[in-house]
Amino acid sequence: MSRRRFDRTVVSVAIGLLASALAACANVGQQDAAADSNASPAWTAPSPAAVSSADATVAAQSAAAPAPVAPKAAKPVKPVQPAMYRARRGDTLQRIARSHNITVKQLQAWNRLKSSAHVKPGQMLIVSSPEAARNATAAAQAAADRAAAQAAAVAPVAATASSGTSTSSGTSTSSGTSASSGTSASSGAPASAAHAADAAVTASATPTPPADPPSPEEVREVHAALARHANGVSLAWPAQGNVVESFQPGETRGIEIGGKSGDPVRAAADGKVMYAGTGLNEYGSLIIVQHNKDFLTAYSHNRKLMVKMGDIVRKGQQIAEMGSENNSRVSLGFEVRRDGKPVDPMPYLPRPRG
Repeated sequence: MSRRRFDRTVVSVAIGLLASALAACANVGQQDAAADSNASPAWTAPSPAAVSSADATVAAQSAAAPAPVAPKAAKPVKPVQPAMYRARRGDTLQRIARSHNITVKQLQAWNRLKSSAHVKPGQMLIVSSPEAARNATAAAQAAADRAAAQAAAVAPVAATASSGTSTSSGTSTSSGTSASSGTSASSGAPASAAHAADAAVTASATPTPPADPPSPEEVREVHAALARHANGVSLAWPAQGNVVESFQPGETRGIEIGGKSGDPVRAAADGKVMYAGTGLNEYGSLIIVQHNKDFLTAYSHNRKLMVKMGDIVRKGQQIAEMGSENNSRVSLGFEVRRDGKPVDPMPYLPRPRG
């Protein structure tokens, strides 16, 4: 009896140990499965929508980036030509040199003439310094180069400001916030400043065009007048000031009309611009207008020239601004020349001034 009870006891203990072992194995398996499910994966493939969004962002940034601006080369300026004179019957080297305020040696050197050379009617002669004309051309080209360099320096600033405006506008669309719209408004200020600077450079590099250019019929009339001989010429006052220096034969070559710097200088009569430049030092910026075969007028000491050689001008048209170049005061030096010789302008003007 006692042995049977002992056997049942042993069997119960064995069954209990086996159940405990099976339970432990089940718990371990559940923990490993939970650990595997909770662990984060090392890499997951991006979704197609995420890839498309990233590509769109990169494309927008590339489009917003300003393209490099290539500097524009300055246009070559038209060379300044020395003043020319067509010899007439009876002209001599001495007479031509005296009428153009140069020496005979200069006239011979500029035209490569021998000391024994004679002037022939119709012969074209250089009557101003070719060196001065070359210097004027070089100065004009240097000014054009500086203007082109300034414009090239301003262009990237304008492009950057414009791209900044586009970028901030795009940011406002994607995020829907009001802060980006403020950025867009503020970026407009540099763009406006850049455009203003560019406009200033362009304005300073562009010569002032003459007012009311003559019609083809008026040009034909002027050319017809240039081909005629005349005993006189009817002139208008080239400036509004008073006469501050009168004509003195043998001492002065014309009169001086006073005024303020920048006052308009106007053509005294219809004609053709035969010279416009700074080749004759004592005259400063000089304009010479021929009216017919016998008469021409000269306008000197100007601050700014508004016509060029070969232009057809009408009586009263503004051709320059008054200045004080190579002069002790602001005034217009006005000369009338008949057959190349300076004469008193007063008899050809409408009325006397003070």
